[in-house]
Amino acid sequence: MKLLFELFTEELPASEMSGLDNRVEETLTNLLNANDINYKDFKVYITPRRIAVKFECSDTIESKEKKVTGPPEGVCFKDGKPTKALEGFLKKNNVAKDDVKIEETKKGKYVYVIIKGESKSTKPLLIQIMKNFLNKLHFNKKMKWGSGEFEFIRPVHNITFTINDEIVDFDFAGASSTSYTYGHRFLSKDKIRLTYDNYEKELESGFVIVDQNKRKQIILNQLDTVCKKDSLEIIYDDELLDEVVNLTEYPKIVIGGFEERFLKLPKEVLITSMKDHQRYFAFMKNGELSNKFAAVSNIETDNMSIIQTGYERVLRARFSDAEFFFEEDSKHRLEEFVNSLSNMTFQEKLGTQYDRTLRLMELSAYIAPLLSFDYNKAMRAAYLSKADLLTQMVYEFPELQGVMGREYALLSGEDEEVASAIYEQYLPKEDDIPETQSGIVLSLADKFDLIVGGFIANLKPTGTKDPYALRRAALGIVKTLLDNKLNLDLEKVIEKSKKLYKKETDTNEIVEFIKIRFKNYLSDYPHDALSAVVESGFSDIYDAYMKLQALNSLFKNDPNKENRFAIKRVFNIVKDFSKTDVDTSLFVQDEEKNLFFEIEKIEEQLFDKIEQKDYESILNSVVLAKETINKFFDNVMVMDKDEKIKNNRLSLLNRLKKIVLNVADFKFLEI
Repeated sequence: MKLLFELFTEELPASEMSGLDNRVEETLTNLLNANDINYKDFKVYITPRRIAVKFECSDTIESKEKKVTGPPEGVCFKDGKPTKALEGFLKKNNVAKDDVKIEETKKGKYVYVIIKGESKSTKPLLIQIMKNFLNKLHFNKKMKWGSGEFEFIRPVHNITFTINDEIVDFDFAGASSTSYTYGHRFLSKDKIRLTYDNYEKELESGFVIVDQNKRKQIILNQLDTVCKKDSLEIIYDDELLDEVVNLTEYPKIVIGGFEERFLKLPKEVLITSMKDHQRYFAFMKNGELSNKFAAVSNIETDNMSIIQTGYERVLRARFSDAEFFFEEDSKHRLEEFVNSLSNMTFQEKLGTQYDRTLRLMELSAYIAPLLSFDYNKAMRAAYLSKADLLTQMVYEFPELQGVMGREYALLSGEDEEVASAIYEQYLPKEDDIPETQSGIVLSLADKFDLIVGGFIANLKPTGTKDPYALRRAALGIVKTLLDNKLNLDLEKVIEKSKKLYKKETDTNEIVEFIKIRFKNYLSDYPHDALSAVVESGFSDIYDAYMKLQALNSLFKNDPNKENRFAIKRVFNIVKDFSKTDVDTSLFVQDEEKNLFFEIEKIEEQLFDKIEQKDYESILNSVVLAKETINKFFDNVMVMDKDEKIKNNRLSLLNRLKKIVLNVADFKFLEI
């Protein structure tokens, strides 16, 4: 059985199309699997005007056998004869006495029967599944049209729904199923009759490349041809590529150019304007930004130069505006904008951007010494950090905050590190992280201030909603400290930030919030290892990472889990016992003395290893005592009847547990 389904709509919003093919596949295949429908050759097609799927499946569904348990054997039979209880059970399940079987369970002997399933036609079920699929398909915003009876992402104009190329009786959002569709809005006028096997080919005759992956490859191939021809290098951007793929049904690359005088502007201004405002690709040539660009048209004509001229005219106007803004902004030193930040609200509950600037200065001055960094440049960068928000360029291009701060700082004669820090405060972004000392300090200060302020103002994320990007800020702290291999006491910085706000919030809750981001970021590691590390104490991100590395090394060198098991035995028996004082005069067996000797030997070097953060060595020293630990458990009754001996033995084991807790809490390990 071959199913073809296409929903033909008004243009879908680009914001909803990112990942739409994956959502379609997940939603529909979940429904098919839930209904035991086996399918193959499943394909999803997405264009700006259509959502389509096609796949093959069997004509019938074979229902699985079902085991039905009845009453206890003693209730079903009296003196070997069937009772009314058994007769009722047989009648209810439409089976005969000969079908009855008996099994032994924990509760005793019970009767049961195996009911064979009946095959049923797939087609009626598929129709209902497609209806459910459309209702379940997630969009952030839906709309109503006409009389307001229907709600979907965009008005539906046509539905193609065939099984084995025969029209299926189906209605949705005011449209009924057909066996045809429509091609390109401008290049095709006639209805296109569709068949399952030739769906892609038939639509291509109507100037629609319906397969989004093919459209992407067409664009990439055309860009590659241009680059080879003119010795250019494309500034590749996945987000932009996906967007233009989702905006076109018949993509055609158009190469345009702009006046070289605009190249005097910072390249980020030009690239941002091309990408975010016009959806153009930029090129590099000989290591410099080229005055060529590539636009992706959704139409092909005999005279593409007309389209090229239009693209160039629009871009020229954009660049002319940017040129004016840059010249006007450059008439002022960057610091001249700072005082006016008192007129710009940061957040209604958290004051102005000037208030924030003062907090960032103090917080930077606090963080820098903790990282053994000089704080003078960091404070200067913090003072200038938000000044570019008042420039005309950033007002027009908000995406350039930080970038323009850096450029205007350099034009104002500021130190290069100060200028870089103004840009780096907004990092990490993708693989780009802050690298200068001042940039690291300002980036951390900016994110701690945002998170602490967010918790004070009760702006914490809920579910998938995080309007103030607090999760991203926490992840930024994690990545910055890890990538730069820096130790920082989170609790101290949070407490300092709270004092600057002069308001209270729960420090532990913020630490926990950051801890979750740490675990998510390092989710490739075993989840029990992550829990064991962070639950043994989490206030220093890079320190926790080093402990995780040590524990992970133990995992790799312990394939049979013998070493982990020996250590976890200690945690299992000690549990919440708190004492560590050991009285050697209470030792009864050699195994106690031997374990005490091993623990003392480990403790002699423990302080130095902790100072050096040599956590792997700490675990290895415990592993070396594995045989002694195992012999202790094999030959010593820890829970002795004599209370003093019992507590002494627990104290001995607790000494060992305390050593291991410097690295991880083995209570969380799954062994």
